[in-house]
Amino acid sequence: MGNATRRLWSGALLTAACLLTADTAAAEGALAVGWTGDVAKDGLAVGTAINYATREQAIATAIEYCRKYDQAPRAKVNCKLVATFRRECYAVAYDPKAGTPGAGWAVAADKATAEERAIAKCEASAGTDRQGTCRTEEAKCDTND
Repeated sequence: MGNATRRLWSGALLTAACLLTADTAAAEGALAVGWTGDVAKDGLAVGTAINYATREQAIATAIEYCRKYDQAPRAKVNCKLVATFRRECYAVAYDPKAGTPGAGWAVAADKATAEERAIAKCEASAGTDRQGTCRTEEAKCDTND
């Protein structure tokens, strides 16, 4: 995955994280992802929401943030909800090598498991010669009640 794609990941995730506002009484999360099937060429758009008051708010926010990611214009038009969760964790991983298609995401009961699953999906899409190279870009947990 090239520097441009890595920046697409980082920017999408950081933008979503900065835009999120947490309600301490909320506990709903969502993950939305947009891709074209060619991550190396078109990047990946990601939108997340954690600690929202309702499932509907979390879904709407995650999709909105994903669709607003302008640095991956082809990917962002394909944003869709991939997971909702409550008191669970999400992780997003990518293969940092230029020109590789490795990308993965997951939701699990704990952060370590979410990261492990996201990395496994990333490596599966990156190819057998890229095993052990994928890295977690972001992992967070929805922990409020």
